[in-house]
Amino acid sequence: MLKVAAAHDVGRAINPATVEGQIYGGVAMGMGYGLLEEVEMARGVTRTRNFDEYLIATSMDVPEVMPIVVENPDPYGPYGAKTIGEPTCELLAPAIANAVCNATGRRIRELPLDLEKVLLGRSLKAARGRRGSEQA
Repeated sequence: MLKVAAAHDVGRAINPATVEGQIYGGVAMGMGYGLLEEVEMARGVTRTRNFDEYLIATSMDVPEVMPIVVENPDPYGPYGAKTIGEPTCELLAPAIANAVCNATGRRIRELPLDLEKVLLGRSLKAARGRRGSEQA
């Protein structure tokens, strides 16, 4: 992923720099959700307990972001503003899934879209977790 263009209707951008910051953060979070972050469970117990096992995107992982702030004031929002926080996180993971589908011809419906799931069609971690829970 080289570039991400993210356009959001924010109503009135009361603080445009903060709005752009929200877009940058949302792109990083969406990318992490789509490609890296995975919580492993076994029999209802969380197996991923530390950040040494839970991958998070860093500033070096995030592609170039082109934030596009669309202002369309909302008569019901405070000073014409709309929400911006969560909508920025919702778009990148599905876009990545669509890109993988277009590239491979296979629709993968489980996140994160890591190398194992894309190339093998399954997570090797999940297989290890099942074997471990059978032995317990």
